[in-house]
Amino acid sequence: MMKLSDTLDTPTDEQRMIADSARAFFADGRGVPRARALRGSQPGYSPELWREMAELGWVGLLVPEAFGGSAGRFEEFAVLAEHKGAALASEPLLEAGLQGAGVLMQAGNEPLKQAWLPQIVAGEKTVLLAWQEPGRGQNAAAQSVRAALQVNEAVLNGIKCFVPNGAAADAFIVSAWDGTSVTLYLVPADAPGLTLRHQRRVDGGYWTELTLNDVRAGAENTVAAGQEAGQVLQRVLDDTRMGICAELVGLMDAVLALAVEHLKTREQFGRPIGSFQALQHRAVDQLVQIEIARSVLLRNLALWETSLTAEQRALAASQTKARCVDAALAVTKSAIQMFGGMGYTDEVDTGLYLKRAMVLGAWLGGVDWHRKRYADLRSRGVCIDMAQGIDPELQEVSAWIEENFPEALRFPDHRLDSSVAADWLERLHAKGLAAPGWPKEYGGMGLTAYQQVQFQEICDRAGMNIAPNLGASMLGPLLIQYGTEAQKNEHLPKILSGEVRWCQGYSEPGAGSDLANIRTTAVLDGDAFVVNGQKIWTSFAYDAQKIFMLVRTDSSARKQDGISFLLADMDTPGITIRRIVNLTGSAEFCEVFFDNVRVPRENLVGPLNGGWKMAKSLLGSERIMLGSPRLAKYPLNLLAAYAQTRGLTEDPCFQMRYTQLELEVEDLGAAFIRMVEAMRRGQPLGAEISVLKLWVTETFQRVADLILAAGDEIAASDETCTIDEHQRMHPANLFLAARAATIYGGSSEIQRNILAKQILRLPNG
Repeated sequence: MMKLSDTLDTPTDEQRMIADSARAFFADGRGVPRARALRGSQPGYSPELWREMAELGWVGLLVPEAFGGSAGRFEEFAVLAEHKGAALASEPLLEAGLQGAGVLMQAGNEPLKQAWLPQIVAGEKTVLLAWQEPGRGQNAAAQSVRAALQVNEAVLNGIKCFVPNGAAADAFIVSAWDGTSVTLYLVPADAPGLTLRHQRRVDGGYWTELTLNDVRAGAENTVAAGQEAGQVLQRVLDDTRMGICAELVGLMDAVLALAVEHLKTREQFGRPIGSFQALQHRAVDQLVQIEIARSVLLRNLALWETSLTAEQRALAASQTKARCVDAALAVTKSAIQMFGGMGYTDEVDTGLYLKRAMVLGAWLGGVDWHRKRYADLRSRGVCIDMAQGIDPELQEVSAWIEENFPEALRFPDHRLDSSVAADWLERLHAKGLAAPGWPKEYGGMGLTAYQQVQFQEICDRAGMNIAPNLGASMLGPLLIQYGTEAQKNEHLPKILSGEVRWCQGYSEPGAGSDLANIRTTAVLDGDAFVVNGQKIWTSFAYDAQKIFMLVRTDSSARKQDGISFLLADMDTPGITIRRIVNLTGSAEFCEVFFDNVRVPRENLVGPLNGGWKMAKSLLGSERIMLGSPRLAKYPLNLLAAYAQTRGLTEDPCFQMRYTQLELEVEDLGAAFIRMVEAMRRGQPLGAEISVLKLWVTETFQRVADLILAAGDEIAASDETCTIDEHQRMHPANLFLAARAATIYGGSSEIQRNILAKQILRLPNG
């Protein structure tokens, strides 16, 4: 089984070293077998192994060197947490390394830092954070533990709960209300009046409850007070949430590897169960969940130590926790099903992973709590990264498009073809905006992946819904890579100018997504190929002057070896076009028939019979295009505006569904940028791109479903509704158009088959 992180991501030397160290440390019985043996023991982990982790520098990875730490980066800590999650290790790396040490590091009490941090880093002392209280959920500001202030000390009374594995703690950092604000106090575990009660968790570890009965904390043990205390507490909690997410990603990787190995080795009906398509697709859905979660984690980790505000960090943490918990529970539950009856027994390790996912998912807020927190922050205008506004390089572009895009073309009830928008496309070319992703030396904008996403958002906000320029998005990049100089000089300028519009000839009635089985033939006859056959689902063929297509040039060769890539004029004698009316009443799709069509030999791109490599490259470009978040974000933006007019923004049921969809689209954006940036680094991508296609098309359908539900009778009307003075929407057409999204460009079933074979390496049926 391949790991997509091995092909998509470029870890630093420090991250590689930490990963290698953790991999070696948790081998030879220190992983899952040890986790199984430790269940129900106190303190729930191995103190000896904890000291070994400290000797490796893991506990003090984020602690400044002045206190014996390594002053590492949070991204490096996340690598360590990921391997800890895969091994189901229960040592308090997050609880002591992120929370206990983190509070002391960020607070201003220098004597406490000097006294405690070196001992924490050395593994000699363990300090845990006690802030949660019964019935108060995740509200860090709501504190019922009271601190009665006396001369040079505070007297603490109340209860704290859900402190992980507190039996071995040497001290607790306790939050309390002093009458005006929250204060953090360091309380030794043996302090008079402090009572501990340990409650077993489902994964075999423990929650610890603290009862404070006139516990005295001297002024010297005041860690932080007032505004500083609140800020430190919130930051440390969000740090911990990100650490939890890294553990969950490692946990998911491990349980998928277990499941895939089971699918390859377990036999029923005389063959491996991994050859059954239903189980293959279940495994692929696990893979997709993991990779979207990993993408969100990596994107937000990259931002974590930048100049984010506290609210932006909260937004990022809640987005990440909502995605990773949702994914981890889906993946582990599915693994139980894949193991069948054995999966429900305690003998199979999948149950251990499910139980740990339950604990980590609940700790510091579950999916619904973080979705609500995310929605609350977004409603106050908090945003980061792709949502934070326009890249400075694109601000002028945004203003120009908003000012110049024709009102008559905004928010059409169906996708416009290029001829209708020809004048506008000419203006885009004149402004240098025709090919966002092309290199500048070929007349493109040379935008990064992030900028391309923003450019598309600019177009979406203006209501631009025009058929994609397949010449710019698909053929152009292929010609830049494989075309002759003559072909580049002939075609690239006309693609940019819009003078020549292109359509794609791939699918055939008998082949569909199985491009290796194409039957359209091209026989070399002197200086021309004679083409015979039929293409189908050729979008906007009636509006195109040229077609790029796959043809079979050697019927005796292996299927993939006998295919070539040809360019042809649509007005060549022998070409016939028939339009196909779809469910919305429009006729974008076409059949194209070839009857002894002569195509000049110089229109062959690349070598004869070498078209399969280019076909896969072009499919990658197509699936990157089809995997863009804009497919779902465009209707999502319309839905948001539409909900305002329908009075649905205060409906908690609608808001819950909308927030989930908003997060799914934003999460996809992280995966999209991750893959496009890998391509820009020169890393060839293949089946990985199917992850994007699956996620965005199925999310698009869920958005369209909510539009239908929000519109009631209006959504069942065959007419366009006005949202505001600029925006219009045809709910029924959007809903119907979404049905095709999981079919074109390779159906969802085909995408799952591709991932099952090429990434998970599951056996053939």
